[in-house]
Amino acid sequence: MLQWLIPRVLLPDFTWSNSSSTVLSDQLPPVSQPAHPQIRRLWGILHRYLRHFSWSYCGWVGIPYDNQIAQLPFGLLLKWSDGTRIEEVLTMEVARKAGLPVPRVICYGEHPDTPHAPVSILMTRVPGRELGQVYETLTNEDKASVFQQLDQYLKTIRKWKSPWGENRICSLVGTPLRSIRVPNHLAGPFESEQELNDYLREPAWAGGFRSEMAYNDALKRAKRMDEKSHPIVFTHGDLKHHNIMVHEGRITGFLDWESAGWYPDYWEFTTALRFTPESFRWYHFVVALGGESYLPELDCERALTSLTSASYCW
Repeated sequence: MLQWLIPRVLLPDFTWSNSSSTVLSDQLPPVSQPAHPQIRRLWGILHRYLRHFSWSYCGWVGIPYDNQIAQLPFGLLLKWSDGTRIEEVLTMEVARKAGLPVPRVICYGEHPDTPHAPVSILMTRVPGRELGQVYETLTNEDKASVFQQLDQYLKTIRKWKSPWGENRICSLVGTPLRSIRVPNHLAGPFESEQELNDYLREPAWAGGFRSEMAYNDALKRAKRMDEKSHPIVFTHGDLKHHNIMVHEGRITGFLDWESAGWYPDYWEFTTALRFTPESFRWYHFVVALGGESYLPELDCERALTSLTSASYCW
């Protein structure tokens, strides 16, 4: 394909300059009201056509087609994946207002006929590649810079004050949480941390253990989470290296806010580490970001995972 004949704005690596604020706000920005349902459904019709168009577009420019993250010309992409909700849109808008490097939401559509994927989001593409893909190629200075930026982003959102009180565990707008960490990926809202703990342990079963003693040991470890209360803070909820885009030593995109909400303060770190081996560099990266303070909670989390993993819907 002679891509040099195609205007750059039509190529899949074209991105718009980021005009969001560069000053981080530790005050929760105003949350927008959702668009009217009829408007969302009209955008949904357009988005369906855009996803069909993406299949042809990807073939034209010679890139793989992805029906969940559909590539488009003019520096745009369409996210239409399992579990995408209005809550994700509103959280993206808030995070961008607060100065975080989040794609700009152009519009979002509603799809009543696909309840597993009820919302699609048309957004701007950000430059760069996933942190996990480029980390080893970064200079020590760039690695330190990326770490400091992400550390600042997490500390910023953890300072936001919840409008739902000090104890409620919920999405940005008070609705249930969407997280791969919970059975069926949707739970809450919870009025206390203890209510969350009880919910997470409810599907525990002994079938995956070699003995009743091993089961009881895991249950005892998991119940240690009850011994300490934790502040409820705003949390990204899916802190993975593939959700962080880096370009020229800077974070250009902090992506995938579908799991964001108000959680106990350990949640950001234990969720990221519960399946991560200590030999993997991401483990040490997250521990240094703040996970070191929650290693006892991580042990509880891993015990809980062994008790309830059969109840998750992957």
